[in-house]
Amino acid sequence: MEWGLQAVADFLIDETCHACRRRVNAARDLPHPRAAASIALDLPLTIGWGRRGLETRPLCRGCCRSLVPWVEPARIAGTPLTVWPAFETDDCLLSVIHALKFSRRERLASWLAGSLVRGLPARALSDHGDDIVLVPVPMDRGALRRRGFNQAERLASTWGEIAGVRVERRALVKTRATAPQSSLGREERVRNVVGAIEIGDRDAVAGKRVVLVDDLVTTGATASTCAAALGSAGACEVRVACVGYRP
Repeated sequence: MEWGLQAVADFLIDETCHACRRRVNAARDLPHPRAAASIALDLPLTIGWGRRGLETRPLCRGCCRSLVPWVEPARIAGTPLTVWPAFETDDCLLSVIHALKFSRRERLASWLAGSLVRGLPARALSDHGDDIVLVPVPMDRGALRRRGFNQAERLASTWGEIAGVRVERRALVKTRATAPQSSLGREERVRNVVGAIEIGDRDAVAGKRVVLVDDLVTTGATASTCAAALGSAGACEVRVACVGYRP
């Protein structure tokens, strides 16, 4: 019921762009974006149930057009990890990610995952073969209880459903609370997650090629810690996929 009331309230009184805060309809006359991922973000989000749901757009078309798709994979500095982002990260994309994570806009997860799937180069998954699994970056129990959901898990679940790839939700566990990475410097981020992430289900990743899924990657400290745990459990390869990457 609480989710339903929020959805109705958003549709009636908050039909504004999450990035620029202008009315969404003010930019409807602009040309459609051309990039696949940006087109996905320009699609309406249905809130409600079944055919009676109401359509809304979290971003105006102007902001969708301003987002820059990330064309090629990148190497995370100081690590052997390859990251496959959907977008270059700017304030526009951050506003949507923050709405998902901190404003309890849980329904944005599937919408963001849609852009993730359409935005990533096809070979991000196609050269993995049948032994590929998606593994979301875990949250500690306290953070999960406060937020109510793990945004990385929601992204991985939607991606797995669309792409037909298995999602191993319990492959990794976060064993202790850590300070928010966004509040720390590069070296502090590395120290912050040391020993905080462990293998939860070794059999889920042993002999597998793993795509680690997160919403946002910056220094790669969390991703590196996850990759080390996955490698110790016998994962053949670990690469990272995310909505936004800000090196």
